[in-house]
Amino acid sequence: MNSMISERTREMLTWSLPLVRQHKDALIDRVELNLRGVDGAVSRRDTEMTAMVLVELLLDQAHGLIGTRMPSRLDGMLAEHRALGIDGRYYSRFGDALTPILSDLLGPNVPRQVPAAWCDAFWTIVRALEAPRRRAVG
Repeated sequence: MNSMISERTREMLTWSLPLVRQHKDALIDRVELNLRGVDGAVSRRDTEMTAMVLVELLLDQAHGLIGTRMPSRLDGMLAEHRALGIDGRYYSRFGDALTPILSDLLGPNVPRQVPAAWCDAFWTIVRALEAPRRRAVG
């Protein structure tokens, strides 16, 4: 699987990173609301932490994606996520919600390709995170 984003996605991330960073707190709040339904036994504090971890991961990795078009510094991140109880269910829920949440937060004057680029970036990061595990299993 490819762990490199397209040039167009890189351009959209470059253009929009300051805007997305400006809305970081609201993004975390909206993601947290969306994650509440993943596991009925998880507390609100846990979903807040999960939302924060995933948003921080996305924003931190955006810099590497802009520079090299590939995720970087992911060693140990999957194990850290597993220790926090963050798994595929949370990645799926986050990835599914990211485009509509960003579309709403960034407003109608932002090209629709921008939220889609962030979603592409997220799935590129997840594929890179899980690549060592997939190689070990397969």
